[in-house]
Amino acid sequence: MVKEFKQYIEQQKLCNLDNRILVAVSGGIDSVVMLDLFVEASYQIAIAHCNFQLRGKESDGDEQFVKNLGEKYGIKVFAKSFETKDYANYQKLSIQEAARDLRYSWFEELLYENDFDYVAVGQHADDQVETFFINLLRGSGLAGLRGMPLKRGNIIRPLLFANRKQIIMHTEENDLNFREDSSNKEDTYLRNKIRLNLLPELEKLHTKAPVAIVESMNNLNEADVLLKQLMDEKYNSLFSEKEGFLLVSKDDVVKLQPMDSWLFYLMKRFGFNRDTTNSMTDAIIRTQIGQSFVSETYEAIIDRKNLLIRPMTEIDLKEYIVQRGQDKITDPLILNFKRIPNSETFKIKSDARVAQLDEGKLTYPLKIRRWQHGDRFAPFGMKGSKLLSDFFIDNKINLFEKQNIWLLISGNNIVWVIGHRISEKYKITRQTETVLAVTYCSD
Repeated sequence: MVKEFKQYIEQQKLCNLDNRILVAVSGGIDSVVMLDLFVEASYQIAIAHCNFQLRGKESDGDEQFVKNLGEKYGIKVFAKSFETKDYANYQKLSIQEAARDLRYSWFEELLYENDFDYVAVGQHADDQVETFFINLLRGSGLAGLRGMPLKRGNIIRPLLFANRKQIIMHTEENDLNFREDSSNKEDTYLRNKIRLNLLPELEKLHTKAPVAIVESMNNLNEADVLLKQLMDEKYNSLFSEKEGFLLVSKDDVVKLQPMDSWLFYLMKRFGFNRDTTNSMTDAIIRTQIGQSFVSETYEAIIDRKNLLIRPMTEIDLKEYIVQRGQDKITDPLILNFKRIPNSETFKIKSDARVAQLDEGKLTYPLKIRRWQHGDRFAPFGMKGSKLLSDFFIDNKINLFEKQNIWLLISGNNIVWVIGHRISEKYKITRQTETVLAVTYCSD
């Protein structure tokens, strides 16, 4: 098995003999076999062990066992205990998700602090099959059904060539001891249910079912690679850049069939999920101009002719405060504030860069923020209120200009669409005692 192990690593270009490898060892059969293979193949290695403190004395026994392995092989052991349940509760994660986060975060620290090149984890071919069914039941696409990658960043999986039977055989032939995780025999978790109940039944139907499934996963992986290449080519031919936006013609998108699938794969790179891109498809077909969709990092906006995408920045989400008596702000834009007693001789300026407001109607602190879909205000000179998006259309403010517009807010009300128009509610009247003159310095 050592020969196969070395060949697999070389063929898949996972690492080389000059690299320093951190081997993740739980004490279970898979990681013990992987460690033994690395030793026999003469790689430069150290051991990393996570004690998640989930099984009491059994977890502590695993840690001591791994430390003993380090002594046996003459290899340095890094071991760390985690308050996994507390972390899971605090982060609102499942125990498995919490353990994964803690494990890989610590591995990153070890890599950085000790100059390791890779972390080797011990998943094997049968684990791939289990992962296939987990993702299949979740409704995953190609990326999920192709299984765990052999290599992702600094993480390598050099045992994926072997199945469980081969691993057991290696322990018997080399008299290797390992720890049994009692939780692996419980069918509480979905992975265990698949391992203990589904896979044995599949092997009764077809003795080589796991091998066939792994082969299918390899085919799906190749299909996913080809699909990504196709998407990259299509993306490069359709998308262009203008004034900080990426844009694609709606006419070009509609020509892609099936449109919803094409749009999903094109927009996936911006963090949009299938549900969002399906809604995007409907909005394009129905010509819902101004409709906005957001992922964690990007916003997509439907314009008259184009679908526009821009990165979301911290400034888009932030609110800026103006305190009573403050005479100037410089962030996120420059505004000067001047308080003037109202009188019969006071003259109102006709300048979109100056807002003259009834200070008595304002509630402090004032806020400055970006405009949002659904905002309403009462434009000066009009009765009633209207959607800010409609105000933009009426005043021929194009989509690119809209993205740079700021609002002055009092309480929850729009006082001024900065650089454009104040609200009717805050205009100066004969009853106004103090005028707050706000000047926008756009240069």
